[in-house]
Amino acid sequence: MKKDPSGGLAAERVEQYRPSILNLANQLTILRIMFVPVFVILLVYNELGWGLAVFLAAGLSDGLDGLIARQFGKKTSVGAILDPIADKLLMSCSIVVLALPQMGFANAVPTWLMLLVIFRDVFILLGGLAFILTHGFRVFPPTWAGKVSTALQLVTLFSVLFYNWLGVVEPGLYFLFILTGVVTVVSGVQYLHIVRKLVEG
Repeated sequence: MKKDPSGGLAAERVEQYRPSILNLANQLTILRIMFVPVFVILLVYNELGWGLAVFLAAGLSDGLDGLIARQFGKKTSVGAILDPIADKLLMSCSIVVLALPQMGFANAVPTWLMLLVIFRDVFILLGGLAFILTHGFRVFPPTWAGKVSTALQLVTLFSVLFYNWLGVVEPGLYFLFILTGVVTVVSGVQYLHIVRKLVEG
């Protein structure tokens, strides 16, 4: 019985690309995705110290996977897709849980900021999908405003978690909420401008 040469070739290609897809940078990104449900469960059960530790570990893995991908030439198209997904999952789940009034946190993320961040992320997701469906696949690199927005959201969430862990009400957090909200809007507008330029030209 003859072997199907096309089947053997496909299997060979899978084996060839498996190491690049499952490199260390991408494994750290997948680990960050796995951190998300653990983090949420810890917050629900009011394990704020462990929740803060998991959040810090997730943030550390985010920095490490990017560093490894750049320094050791481990950038892949899979990583380019998984990395923002991991970031959005962590941010969205964190901000929603920390904004829920029934959680009874000493410091809560304002509802308006939670809605702003979620709306922007959904807008970017739907805009990206619409562009891909009409113009073909494309990886959108993060913009400067997007990077600053992500950094501010991380700082905001860490600060809220930290003060909740201490059990201290911190009024100064509101200024951080406003700054994060403004930059979030700017990043959304910048993304819209980039997509419009791509469509037009």
